Amino acid sequence: MKRKGVEIIDLNVKELIKDLNKALAAEGLAAYRYKYLSKVASGLNSIHIVEEFEKMSEEEWKHMGAFMERIVQLDGEPITNASDWVKHSYSTYKDPPKDPYDLEKMIRDSLETEREAIVFYNNLYNKTQHADPVTADLVIKILADEVEDEDKLLRLLSK
Repeated sequence: MKRKGVEIIDLNVKELIKDLNKALAAEGLAAYRYKYLSKVASGLNSIHIVEEFEKMSEEEWKHMGAFMERIVQLDGEPITNASDWVKHSYSTYKDPPKDPYDLEKMIRDSLETEREAIVFYNNLYNKTQHADPVTADLVIKILADEVEDEDKLLRLLSK
């Protein structure tokens, strides 16, 4: 039996699920990257940066779970294997710098990734705002988190 919550969507649901899986993949990669950075970042000014990376990792992990949940609500299948994240992500994974003291590069690369997220989620929100209010509501909340992350990273750069 088809879910009423799917029937009311005025979009190609398969395409929407594909977009949500792109978001899921990107959030999984971001969560991993931030967790990794939180463990390897070193130097005199690294304490605050490490704390921010740790918080951002947890936030991205929650976003990934929210996208998984929405995909299931749409009778779709979330990406089943983490090794497929790079292939399906809307953004390119940035390898962390080899130098654990290169905090500026860590932050600049992260800032670039957050900005890609802002553009992707803004486009996804525009696509869903009148056609799928449930997804639009989810996306606008995550978009707000990504804008906040951009602000945090810019502040870290200015220190």
